[in-house]
Amino acid sequence: MTTHSVYEARRMRLAQDLHNNGVDAVVLTHPACFYYFTGSWVETGERAAGLIVLPDGESAIVAHEMFQLPFEKAGVQIEFWKDGESAYPLFAKRIGRQSGTVAIDGTWQARHVIGLQATLPEGVRTVSGDPFIERARVRKDVDELKSLSHASWQADQVVQQLREHLKSGLTELEVSRKVSELWQSVGAHGESFPAIIGIGQNGAEPHHEPDDSLLVAGTTLIVDTGGIYEHYCSDITRTYILGEPSEAIREVYNLVLEANLAGIAAAKPGVTLGEVDDVVRDVIVRGGYGKYFTHRTGHGVGLDIHEAPYVISGNEQVLEPGMVMSIEPGIYLPGKFGVRIEDLIVITELGATTLNNAPKVIDAVTVRI
Repeated sequence: MTTHSVYEARRMRLAQDLHNNGVDAVVLTHPACFYYFTGSWVETGERAAGLIVLPDGESAIVAHEMFQLPFEKAGVQIEFWKDGESAYPLFAKRIGRQSGTVAIDGTWQARHVIGLQATLPEGVRTVSGDPFIERARVRKDVDELKSLSHASWQADQVVQQLREHLKSGLTELEVSRKVSELWQSVGAHGESFPAIIGIGQNGAEPHHEPDDSLLVAGTTLIVDTGGIYEHYCSDITRTYILGEPSEAIREVYNLVLEANLAGIAAAKPGVTLGEVDDVVRDVIVRGGYGKYFTHRTGHGVGLDIHEAPYVISGNEQVLEPGMVMSIEPGIYLPGKFGVRIEDLIVITELGATTLNNAPKVIDAVTVRI
């Protein structure tokens, strides 16, 4: 179990980063940031709340009084505001600057950002706090990797069990409901995003929302889903082939699988994220389907389902041990079908370890319906 000393160490690393970059305070407002830096996951909705960290390591929380109990476990100073009061003067007092630079969590509602900016002295400028958050959270520690590994194990169970329930005549919505049931059965603490379920030509839309389309033989079914375990997310995609695969489906499926494996093999310390994307994309381009791979190769996964690092062409960020990301190439043929295969990987000193082990060779995902 993560202890308060771990959260304090995380705040101190963040404070050092502020100091190194000449920033005088950061205001963190997202529940994932509360959890990462204090161990308290608190959803405050529309009410202004934030963790303030200064370059000397001093930290404090400003929040509405209704959140007193969950925030009291955070191990930092707390200042509460009440209905009828403004929270922004409390933030300004804790920041304690007449001039300088304050970084603000990019996920904070615009009205709160504007309210704080209006309260701070004219000599204080505000900048995005996201680079500091990304640098702090991009490399997962041992406890985080344990949670991510278990979440991915649960994902493997879900997609493997789902295969046994697929049959002709089910709708995408019915498949989505079954996916939700399976997440509960494996002990997940929720779903990390609504499942993407796409049969046939619906699968050519990468983020298709499930509808009443029926499962039929002779095409593909994309299932992209994820769960939550101890606040950490999983994300997996398996494309099932319903009935005997045609030559076109077989060609596309095997090409996407080749690209998936090439990306995993290319991911290692010292390689840039852009280079991994290039390796994956090159496989599909050489196969003649380049224009049908319409999204990045992958994204980081942790407390958020989409977070740094991003496996995208041109990204010069270098892979480091502890980074976790998806490798998810796809080919989407409008009016026909789509194929996507996604696994999570963790970068180690020697290369990449795959967190997902659900079978993905074509025979293992072919369902005789």
